[in-house]
Amino acid sequence: MEIVEDVVIVGGGVAGLATAVALKRIGVEALVLERGEELRTIGSALTLMPNAWVALDALGVSHELTSHLYKQK
Repeated sequence: MEIVEDVVIVGGGVAGLATAVALKRIGVEALVLERGEELRTIGSALTLMPNAWVALDALGVSHELTSHLYKQK
């Protein structure tokens, strides 16, 4: 079986997935390759610079992150 995509993205991290979403919105099909077999929480931190928030806002997903930032535990 042959799979034909416009773009291949190596890595399903924040940058890879954001790139795939942005490309999809402009009509470009992307194949995301990730070596991990499943999504998992690994206990790491994520630092986002102001430009990253601008990009996430443009993708329409920044509200998802900010809602988790201010949750009371």
